Amino acid sequence: MADGAAGTKARCVSCREEIAIPEQYAHGDHIACGTCGTKHKVVRGDRVRLVMADVTPLRDALAQNQQTMNRIQAELAHARASFGIGANGLGIGVAFAVYQVGWKGEPLSMTLLWNAIGIALVTGLLLEAANWAFLAKRQAITRLSEELQESQEEARTLRQKIRDATRL
Repeated sequence: MADGAAGTKARCVSCREEIAIPEQYAHGDHIACGTCGTKHKVVRGDRVRLVMADVTPLRDALAQNQQTMNRIQAELAHARASFGIGANGLGIGVAFAVYQVGWKGEPLSMTLLWNAIGIALVTGLLLEAANWAFLAKRQAITRLSEELQESQEEARTLRQKIRDATRL
């Protein structure tokens, strides 16, 4: 990594381009990336490293990432707790009761009521199971879970960069 007259080289934290660090830059001095303009602090130890000089944009990005994670977690909780198309089982149970009373002339009774409730529950559970297994609910939960994992990984990366920058 040593380049005689040019000093040493280290990679930019932002764009990953190599930056030549002359020997006159001491531990804690600031240097800017020639490619992206990001300002870094020089960390001299067993090897030369660059860390972010100003972590305010990283903290802002971390706060925004946290808001995104909160939004995704709320959407995920809503998707898991929703009783999507399974609520249509209630309509099927009511339709069964109306059919029995209106077309078949059966009198209103507790037996009819319990049959309608049973049909509504079974139909609702079957519809919800189908929605979970094959339809939009499962896809939404999978997509939101993946987005949440990506946000959590990004938050870990941002926290690591902030820790590295504040160690000086």
